[in-house]
Amino acid sequence: MARSLTYRPFARVASAAAILCLAQILCSAPVTTNAPATTNAPASSTNAQPKMAETHRLGPQDKLAYSILDDPVRGPEPEIISVNAMGEATFRVSRGSDIAFTLVVKGKTVEEVRREIKEKLDADYYHNAQVKLELREIAARPSQVIFIGKGTRGNILLLQPGEEKRIFEAVYQVGVTEWANLRKVKLTRVDPATQKTETKIIDLEEIKKGNRTNNIILRDGDIIDVPEKAINIF
Repeated sequence: MARSLTYRPFARVASAAAILCLAQILCSAPVTTNAPATTNAPASSTNAQPKMAETHRLGPQDKLAYSILDDPVRGPEPEIISVNAMGEATFRVSRGSDIAFTLVVKGKTVEEVRREIKEKLDADYYHNAQVKLELREIAARPSQVIFIGKGTRGNILLLQPGEEKRIFEAVYQVGVTEWANLRKVKLTRVDPATQKTETKIIDLEEIKKGNRTNNIILRDGDIIDVPEKAINIF
Protein backbone atom coordinates (compact mmCIF):
# COMPACT_ATOMS: atom_id res chain seq x y z
CA MET A 1 0.00 0.00 0.00
CA ALA A 2 1.48 3.34 -1.01
CA ARG A 3 1.87 6.22 1.42
CA SER A 4 3.57 9.57 1.61
CA LEU A 5 6.71 10.36 3.56
CA THR A 6 6.25 12.46 6.66
CA TYR A 7 8.64 15.40 6.71
CA ARG A 8 9.85 16.65 10.07
CA PRO A 9 11.33 20.19 10.28
CA PHE A 10 15.06 20.36 10.71
CA ALA A 11 16.13 23.07 13.12
CA ARG A 12 19.36 23.95 11.43
CA VAL A 13 17.97 24.55 7.93
CA ALA A 14 18.60 28.18 7.14
CA SER A 15 16.05 28.78 4.39
CA ALA A 16 12.32 28.47 5.11
CA ALA A 17 11.68 28.36 1.38
CA ALA A 18 13.99 25.37 1.03
CA ILE A 19 12.09 23.54 3.78
CA LEU A 20 8.74 24.19 2.12
CA CYS A 21 10.09 23.04 -1.23
CA LEU A 22 11.43 19.77 0.21
CA ALA A 23 8.22 19.12 2.13
CA GLN A 24 6.17 19.45 -1.04
CA ILE A 25 8.46 17.03 -2.84
CA LEU A 26 8.43 14.43 -0.06
CA CYS A 27 4.70 14.60 0.58
CA SER A 28 3.65 14.33 -3.05
CA ALA A 29 5.55 11.18 -4.02
CA PRO A 30 4.33 7.71 -2.96
CA VAL A 31 6.79 5.14 -1.71
CA THR A 32 6.66 1.46 -0.84
CA THR A 33 6.67 0.51 2.80
CA ASN A 34 7.64 -3.13 2.53
CA ALA A 35 11.13 -2.64 1.10
CA PRO A 36 13.71 -4.83 2.85
CA ALA A 37 16.39 -3.26 5.01
CA THR A 38 19.42 -2.27 2.96
CA THR A 39 23.00 -3.03 3.84
CA ASN A 40 26.15 -1.95 2.10
CA ALA A 41 26.74 -4.05 -1.03
CA PRO A 42 30.18 -4.94 -2.40
CA ALA A 43 31.90 -2.05 -4.11
CA SER A 44 32.00 -2.13 -7.89
CA SER A 45 35.42 -0.54 -8.22
CA THR A 46 38.40 -2.82 -8.75
CA ASN A 47 40.13 -0.73 -6.08
CA ALA A 48 37.64 -1.88 -3.42
CA GLN A 49 37.14 -5.64 -3.31
CA PRO A 50 34.13 -6.97 -1.33
CA LYS A 51 36.08 -8.19 1.70
CA MET A 52 38.08 -4.98 1.90
CA ALA A 53 34.90 -2.92 1.54
CA GLU A 54 33.50 -4.54 4.69
CA THR A 55 36.52 -3.88 6.90
CA HIS A 56 38.07 -0.77 5.35
CA ARG A 57 38.29 2.29 7.60
CA LEU A 58 37.40 5.38 5.60
CA GLY A 59 39.82 8.25 5.10
CA PRO A 60 40.38 11.37 2.98
CA GLN A 61 39.69 11.08 -0.75
CA ASP A 62 37.85 7.75 -0.45
CA LYS A 63 34.72 7.70 -2.62
CA LEU A 64 31.27 6.42 -1.65
CA ALA A 65 28.23 5.61 -3.81
CA TYR A 66 25.16 6.95 -1.99
CA SER A 67 21.45 6.67 -2.65
CA ILE A 68 18.12 6.58 -0.77
CA LEU A 69 15.88 3.90 -2.24
CA ASP A 70 12.70 5.72 -1.22
CA ASP A 71 13.91 9.13 -2.39
CA PRO A 72 10.93 10.66 -4.26
CA VAL A 73 13.36 12.15 -6.80
CA ARG A 74 14.72 9.21 -8.75
CA GLY A 75 18.09 9.02 -10.48
CA PRO A 76 19.73 6.43 -12.74
CA GLU A 77 22.99 6.34 -10.76
CA PRO A 78 23.93 6.83 -7.09
CA GLU A 79 25.60 10.05 -6.02
CA ILE A 80 29.38 9.83 -5.65
CA ILE A 81 30.50 11.31 -2.34
CA SER A 82 34.16 12.10 -1.62
CA VAL A 83 35.61 12.18 1.88
CA ASN A 84 37.31 15.54 2.40
CA ALA A 85 40.71 16.25 3.94
CA MET A 86 39.11 16.58 7.39
CA GLY A 87 37.62 13.10 7.15
CA GLU A 88 34.08 14.39 6.61
CA ALA A 89 31.45 13.58 3.99
CA THR A 90 28.28 15.50 3.11
CA PHE A 91 25.01 13.75 2.20
CA ARG A 92 21.87 15.32 0.70
CA VAL A 93 18.48 14.37 2.12
CA SER A 94 17.07 14.10 -1.41
CA ARG A 95 18.27 14.52 -4.97
CA GLY A 96 15.71 17.31 -5.30
CA SER A 97 17.01 19.34 -2.35
CA ASP A 98 19.99 21.44 -1.39
CA ILE A 99 19.51 20.45 2.26
CA ALA A 100 22.37 18.24 3.43
CA PHE A 101 24.19 17.16 6.56
CA THR A 102 27.85 16.42 7.21
CA LEU A 103 29.23 13.46 9.14
CA VAL A 104 32.71 12.63 10.37
CA VAL A 105 33.43 9.34 8.58
CA LYS A 106 37.19 9.00 9.02
CA GLY A 107 38.09 5.76 10.75
CA LYS A 108 34.63 4.24 10.33
CA THR A 109 33.46 1.39 8.13
CA VAL A 110 30.92 1.89 5.35
CA GLU A 111 28.26 0.06 7.37
CA GLU A 112 28.84 2.26 10.42
CA VAL A 113 28.40 5.36 8.27
CA ARG A 114 25.31 3.91 6.57
CA ARG A 115 23.65 3.43 9.97
CA GLU A 116 24.47 7.01 10.97
CA ILE A 117 22.95 8.34 7.75
CA LYS A 118 19.79 6.32 8.31
CA GLU A 119 19.45 7.56 11.89
CA LYS A 120 19.80 11.15 10.70
CA LEU A 121 17.27 10.76 7.90
CA ASP A 122 14.77 8.94 10.12
CA ALA A 123 15.07 11.60 12.82
CA ASP A 124 14.40 14.57 10.54
CA TYR A 125 13.06 13.59 7.12
CA TYR A 126 11.91 9.99 6.52
CA HIS A 127 10.09 7.15 8.17
CA ASN A 128 12.42 4.12 7.97
CA ALA A 129 14.70 5.42 5.20
CA GLN A 130 16.26 2.73 3.01
CA VAL A 131 19.87 3.86 2.60
CA LYS A 132 22.29 2.24 0.19
CA LEU A 133 25.99 3.04 0.66
CA GLU A 134 28.90 1.39 -1.13
CA LEU A 135 32.64 1.87 -1.11
CA ARG A 136 33.38 2.91 -4.67
CA GLU A 137 37.08 3.80 -4.46
CA ILE A 138 39.86 3.63 -1.88
CA ALA A 139 42.40 6.43 -2.04
CA ALA A 140 46.02 5.33 -1.98
CA ARG A 141 47.51 6.79 1.20
CA PRO A 142 49.84 5.53 3.93
CA SER A 143 48.70 4.85 7.49
CA GLN A 144 50.59 6.47 10.33
CA VAL A 145 51.59 4.89 13.64
CA ILE A 146 53.18 7.17 16.24
CA PHE A 147 55.88 6.00 18.68
CA ILE A 148 56.58 7.75 21.96
CA GLY A 149 58.45 6.90 25.15
CA LYS A 150 62.12 6.84 26.11
CA GLY A 151 62.44 3.17 25.19
CA THR A 152 61.91 3.63 21.44
CA ARG A 153 64.26 4.89 18.76
CA GLY A 154 61.51 5.89 16.34
CA ASN A 155 58.74 8.44 16.19
CA ILE A 156 56.55 7.70 13.16
CA LEU A 157 56.05 4.51 11.15
CA LEU A 158 54.30 4.81 7.78
CA LEU A 159 52.41 1.80 6.45
CA GLN A 160 51.62 1.60 2.77
CA PRO A 161 48.01 0.97 1.60
CA GLY A 162 47.09 -2.67 2.24
CA GLU A 163 50.19 -3.33 4.36
CA GLU A 164 49.51 -5.27 7.56
CA LYS A 165 51.80 -4.65 10.51
CA ARG A 166 51.53 -6.08 14.01
CA ILE A 167 52.77 -4.36 17.14
CA PHE A 168 55.68 -6.72 17.86
CA GLU A 169 57.16 -6.36 14.38
CA ALA A 170 56.53 -2.59 14.35
CA VAL A 171 58.28 -1.92 17.66
CA TYR A 172 61.37 -3.80 16.57
CA GLN A 173 61.29 -2.23 13.12
CA VAL A 174 61.61 1.30 14.51
CA GLY A 175 64.07 0.11 17.14
CA VAL A 176 64.29 0.04 20.93
CA THR A 177 66.94 1.12 23.42
CA GLU A 178 68.77 -1.26 25.77
CA TRP A 179 66.65 0.10 28.64
CA ALA A 180 63.29 -0.41 26.94
CA ASN A 181 60.64 -2.04 29.12
CA LEU A 182 59.11 -4.42 26.61
CA ARG A 183 56.77 -5.93 29.18
CA LYS A 184 54.77 -2.72 29.52
CA VAL A 185 54.32 -1.38 26.00
CA LYS A 186 51.17 0.73 25.88
CA LEU A 187 48.95 0.86 22.80
CA THR A 188 46.48 3.77 22.59
CA ARG A 189 43.84 4.08 19.90
CA VAL A 190 40.58 5.94 19.35
CA ASP A 191 37.52 3.81 18.63
CA PRO A 192 36.16 5.30 15.37
CA ALA A 193 32.58 4.37 16.21
CA THR A 194 32.43 5.85 19.73
CA GLN A 195 35.40 8.26 19.60
CA LYS A 196 36.46 6.82 22.95
CA THR A 197 40.13 6.28 23.72
CA GLU A 198 41.17 2.68 24.35
CA THR A 199 44.42 1.73 26.07
CA LYS A 200 46.03 -1.70 26.32
CA ILE A 201 49.27 -2.80 27.97
CA ILE A 202 51.09 -5.41 25.89
CA ASP A 203 53.93 -7.69 26.98
CA LEU A 204 56.22 -8.03 24.00
CA GLU A 205 58.44 -10.48 25.88
CA GLU A 206 55.51 -12.92 26.03
CA ILE A 207 54.93 -12.48 22.30
CA LYS A 208 58.63 -13.14 21.73
CA LYS A 209 58.27 -16.45 23.61
CA GLY A 210 55.50 -17.56 21.21
CA ASN A 211 52.29 -16.30 22.82
CA ARG A 212 51.04 -14.13 19.96
CA THR A 213 47.53 -13.55 21.31
CA ASN A 214 48.19 -9.85 21.91
CA ASN A 215 50.23 -9.26 18.76
CA ILE A 216 47.62 -6.77 17.57
CA ILE A 217 47.31 -5.54 13.99
CA LEU A 218 47.99 -1.81 13.98
CA ARG A 219 45.62 0.86 12.64
CA ASP A 220 46.11 4.34 11.31
CA GLY A 221 46.53 6.77 14.21
CA ASP A 222 47.66 4.21 16.80
CA ILE A 223 50.08 5.51 19.44
CA ILE A 224 52.67 3.14 20.92
CA ASP A 225 54.43 4.12 24.14
CA VAL A 226 57.62 2.18 24.88
CA PRO A 227 58.79 3.13 28.39
CA GLU A 228 62.15 2.60 30.04
CA LYS A 229 62.72 0.12 32.83
CA ALA A 230 62.68 1.52 36.32
CA ILE A 231 66.21 1.50 37.71
CA ASN A 232 66.90 1.32 41.43
CA ILE A 233 70.20 2.97 42.26
CA PHE A 234 70.12 2.08 45.95
